[in-house]
Amino acid sequence: MSKKRITLLLAGYLLVLLLSACNQAGLPSGPSPSAPPTLDHTPANGLATPYAMQPAAGICATFDEQIVSITINTDMPSPRCTVIRPDQTLRVINATSSTIRVSIGRYSLSILPGDDYSIDASFGEYLAEGVHLISVTPYFGAELWLETGK
Repeated sequence: MSKKRITLLLAGYLLVLLLSACNQAGLPSGPSPSAPPTLDHTPANGLATPYAMQPAAGICATFDEQIVSITINTDMPSPRCTVIRPDQTLRVINATSSTIRVSIGRYSLSILPGDDYSIDASFGEYLAEGVHLISVTPYFGAELWLETGK
């Protein structure tokens, strides 16, 4: 074996030892690629944290009714943004030809094509004040802007 090759092997071995020692000394190491970080968006009070205090959409619809209906289409949800009250509830309508996966706050559900699903809990029971996104896979979701009037 050549002298240059032995030197490279020793340098690599020393580097491994050094990195191992840093990790054992409690110094931060890089994230493990097999274990992505998990994020908890529900604080201790049980309300989902909003991602913004005002919506990105310029105009938001309002519903006077108790139930806020959001229709998921292949291109854009209808309405795209809705101002909601804490006492209202959500109904999601799947107007696509695919099964969709819908998530909002602590709720996550699948809705078959042409079906709808209602969450009986009022928005104020699981969402904090601010703007929340109804996450829809594989399509676009809608913004819900909870205003509590504080």
